[in-house]
Amino acid sequence: MNCEKNAVVCEGYPERAIWKSGKEKAEEGTAVWTKDIPTSMLGVSTAQLSRVCIPNIQLQPVIHGVDTAGDRIFFEHYVFRLSAVLTVEGPQKNAFKDMLLPMAVKHLGLMHSILALSSSNLDYQSDYGRSILAKHPEVTENSLCERALFHQDEAVKEFLLDIDRQNSGRTENVVLSVRYGQMLCFVVKSLTEGKATGEHRMHLQAYQKLIRETPPEDSPFMDFIKEYFQFHISVDELVHRPASPPPSSTSSPNPDDDCPLSLPPALFQPEAECLMGVQDNLFYFMSSITRLRNKIRINIESDIDPIVDYNALYRASQIDASIRAWQSAWPVGEVRHVAGLLYKQMLWVYLWRSIYPPKATRWAPDTKITSAVNGALELLRLIPANDPCQTLLLTPTFIIGCAAFKPEQRIPIREAIRRIKAYTTLRNADRALEVLEEVWRYMDKRDERSWDWQGIASDMGMDFLAT
Repeated sequence: MNCEKNAVVCEGYPERAIWKSGKEKAEEGTAVWTKDIPTSMLGVSTAQLSRVCIPNIQLQPVIHGVDTAGDRIFFEHYVFRLSAVLTVEGPQKNAFKDMLLPMAVKHLGLMHSILALSSSNLDYQSDYGRSILAKHPEVTENSLCERALFHQDEAVKEFLLDIDRQNSGRTENVVLSVRYGQMLCFVVKSLTEGKATGEHRMHLQAYQKLIRETPPEDSPFMDFIKEYFQFHISVDELVHRPASPPPSSTSSPNPDDDCPLSLPPALFQPEAECLMGVQDNLFYFMSSITRLRNKIRINIESDIDPIVDYNALYRASQIDASIRAWQSAWPVGEVRHVAGLLYKQMLWVYLWRSIYPPKATRWAPDTKITSAVNGALELLRLIPANDPCQTLLLTPTFIIGCAAFKPEQRIPIREAIRRIKAYTTLRNADRALEVLEEVWRYMDKRDERSWDWQGIASDMGMDFLAT
C-alpha cells in the first residue's frame, strides 16, 4: 500500500513462509538449490521414486537349461574337461563340443542329457571335486547331486516325448539327430558312472534298430555317431557273455565264416577318425574272432570233441594272416601310430587266447603268447600319461590282461589302468580291473574257467563297457 500511494512500482513483499529444514524441503522436492531451475527441468527426487512401483524384471539365462550355479559348473566341466577325454580328436577339433553342443543349445532335452552326463563324471571327494566346491561356496555337494538328478529325469522325459512325436509324425530330421545325440550321452554316462548292470546295451540295441529302420542322411555328425556307436558295439562283445543259442542255431553257421576273410571297402582318412578300430577296419577282425570264440564256448559247454575243430583252425589262420598284414595309416613316431600297433597286438592276443583254451592244450602258455603280452606292455609304456590316446587304452589293456599268465606281467597292467582312470576319470576302469583280478585268481589256481572271462564277469554281476 505504501508503494501504491507513492507511485512506486515494486513486486511487493514475499508471502509469509514457515521455516523448514533441508530434509523437509528435499522430501517435498523444493530444496533451496532448485529454486533457480525451471520446474520442467527438475528430475524426480529419491523420495518420489520410492513411492513409484518398479517392476521386478528377471533376466533369463542366455543358454536354456543352464539355469543355476550348479548347472554352470556342469556346463564348464563338460566344455573344458570331459569332452576332451571322450575322443582323441584334440582340443581344436572335438565333435562333442563342435557338433553336439550347438545342437543342445537348440534342444532342451539334449542339453539336459549333456549336463546329466557331465555331473556323473564329477567326484566331489577328489582334489578336482573339492576345488570346485571351494571355488563355488554358493553350492554344496547335496545341491549338485539334486541338480544332477533333475537333469537326468528331464533328459529321459524329453527323450520319450521326442519318440512320441516321431511316432505320431510330428517330428523333423533335426529332432532325429538329437535322439542319436541323447542316446550317445546315455551310453557314455554308463562309462562315467562305472555301471555294471548292462544298461548301456539297451541304448546300443536301440541305436541299431533306429538306424536300420530310419536311416539318417549322411552328414559329419552322423559319421561321428556311427563311429562312436560301432566302436562300443564291437567292444561290448569283449566282456558280455552271450546267451547260449538254441541247438538249431548251432548248426547254422554264419555264411561269412566259410568265406575268405577280406576287408570291407573303406576310404580311410586318419585325421577324420574320432576313436580307433572302426574306420581302419581293425574291429572287423575283432567281430570275426568273437564269432569264432562263441562257437568254441558252445563246444566246451556241450563237451564236443575236438573243442577247436578244423573249421575253427582254418578260420583262425585267415584272421591271423589278416591281422599280421594290417598296417597303421598314422605316421611312424606319432602316438596314434603306437596305439594302432597296440590294437593290432591286442587282436592277435585275443585270437590266440580264443583258440587255445586250457582244455585243448597244456596249461602252461607257450612263448608266443608270453612274448605277445610283453610286446604289448612295451607299447603301453610308450604312450604318455597325459596323451589323449589314453582314452583308447582300456580295451587293449583289458584283453592283454586276460592273457597275463605271469604275475610280473600284471603289475604294469594295473599301473596302466590307473593311468587310464587318472586321465579319463571314467569309473568303468575300476570295473575292468576288478574282473581282471578275478581272472588272474583263476589262472593262479590253474582253473580252466580262466579262459572264459566273459563268464567270469557274468558270475560277478559285471556287465560293463571296457572302453
